[in-house]
Amino acid sequence: MSKLKSPSPERARRSLTSRNSAPTDFVALAIGYAEEACDDTKGKWTGKRLRQAARRFLKDLNRAFQKNPPFVFSARKANAHCALIEQLPHIEGEWDTENITLEPAQIFFVVQLFGFRKLDGTRRFTQAAYVTARKNAKSTLAAGIMISALALEPESGAQLLNAATTGDQARIVWKIAKAMIDKRPELKATFDIETFANSIARYDTGASYRPINARASTQDGLNPSHTNLDEVHALKNSDLMNVLKSAAGARKNPLWLYTTTEGYETPGPWPELRAFAYRILDGTVKADHFLACFWMMDDEDDELDEAKWVKANPLAHVNPIIFEEMRKLAIDAANMPSVRAEFRIKRCNLPAASAKSWVNLRKWNRCAQAVDLDYLARNAEGCWGGLDLASTLDMNAMRWLWLLKGHWYTWGRYWVPADQVKQRTETGRQAYAGWVEAGLVKCTPGDSTDYDAIADDILEDNKRFQPRKVGYDPWNASALVNKLAAEGVPLEAFIQGYKSYNPAMKECERAYVSGLLHHGGDQVLRWNISNVVPAYDTNLSIKPDRKRSADKIDGACGLFMAFGVALAEDDEGDAAGFFAKPIRTGVRK
Repeated sequence: MSKLKSPSPERARRSLTSRNSAPTDFVALAIGYAEEACDDTKGKWTGKRLRQAARRFLKDLNRAFQKNPPFVFSARKANAHCALIEQLPHIEGEWDTENITLEPAQIFFVVQLFGFRKLDGTRRFTQAAYVTARKNAKSTLAAGIMISALALEPESGAQLLNAATTGDQARIVWKIAKAMIDKRPELKATFDIETFANSIARYDTGASYRPINARASTQDGLNPSHTNLDEVHALKNSDLMNVLKSAAGARKNPLWLYTTTEGYETPGPWPELRAFAYRILDGTVKADHFLACFWMMDDEDDELDEAKWVKANPLAHVNPIIFEEMRKLAIDAANMPSVRAEFRIKRCNLPAASAKSWVNLRKWNRCAQAVDLDYLARNAEGCWGGLDLASTLDMNAMRWLWLLKGHWYTWGRYWVPADQVKQRTETGRQAYAGWVEAGLVKCTPGDSTDYDAIADDILEDNKRFQPRKVGYDPWNASALVNKLAAEGVPLEAFIQGYKSYNPAMKECERAYVSGLLHHGGDQVLRWNISNVVPAYDTNLSIKPDRKRSADKIDGACGLFMAFGVALAEDDEGDAAGFFAKPIRTGVRK
């Protein structure tokens, strides 16, 4: 196979507009798109992540044609899949053409997905993420890819699945695919396909294609070959993905297609998938099996700058309604913080936390440096704690906080009753079971909080860390507090009001925003902190609002209380004075 040559971007555009005259060279279009993206060094229409994906594509094309390559590239395969998708009809809306016309961004993705092949002929990419803002035809493209896989990747007994949080969400892509097939009887005849109310069958290979929801316990017996996880950001835990991937272990050529817009932070699989994809694009991780394509604005972009919206909306040039809607929404976003958060996530395709969340999660995630407990126990200038006993039936948390050379370090413990772990797993809520298995959360027996287990752990930490003060909520004081006090834990009541929380939360915010807080990448704390919704009084003092917060915030409240009792030791009671004359306890031997 000779090395592919790219046309100029202008020639690629002309080819795109004159497809009826000759078979389309989709590979040339993909290369032209990638070259244009790489040339956009000032980021006029591309975001950083798209330029990284474009450079990776062009580099990988060269790798595919080197001597003894790790993989090869089949222009025939890439063109065939794109051509088949373009034989599928539009299902919704009014269009100039009866059939789908793939746009350059979509071609860029599909050409890579099906063009790169392992040396045995199977697909190189077994996982692929296609991430754009809303209204950019993700579902239509996903349906086309799944139909193309059903038709052009025949496998005996293949199981193609559309999976999502709910049955209704899972059926969105599947119903589009079914409607497309129903309007193409020649497709049915050619590939021996038939559609039914809840499934699509290909008789000659025994393949099936159907939707499923996120009730992990109901998915036994699956053996998926191709899975589209639609709006994967909405999955609240990893149970469905884990079950499906475990079931697909015997498949030689599996596909995991993640089509999504960004969303609020959850303990589900998306934050880890996103972070992994970013590392691939950054070049810090080599993963030849994972295709990552993100159309998103950059962190430094102003969400309300219309000139930057194209970065997250690659189909805006053919669907002017996208920008028309965004202009209307931008007016509200400029004046209402809650609307701006939604605008940022869904229209600019940028990650965020809860709709009215207190935390800037991107900056929080940058504070994941390791926390060395032994070193801190010997060398820290002070240690403080915050004990949150908010629930007798769910999570309770203890956060420890150290100061060392102007930097804050935190580590903590979490306790959850076994019955609550089981209940949350069965109802598809939070990933407690995974956290328990990873050692991040301690599962205690029974259906209510085991205060003896909590006491034992805290007394062990108290001996090891020698804290100066441990804040706790006196409203929820119990026999546990009395026991800890009797054993010498230096407890101090922390009133749950604006006066106590305001300086603590502001110092915590100052620390993580400036990179002076280090939390070791604690997943449970990240979830807790992302759930925090603030309440404000007339003076704009702040405290966490437990009733309005998205879910559990125990670890976050424990951290705030630890900051609070630390700051209270300063005569002035504020962060500036505290750092001007920091508490020093000496170096422990």
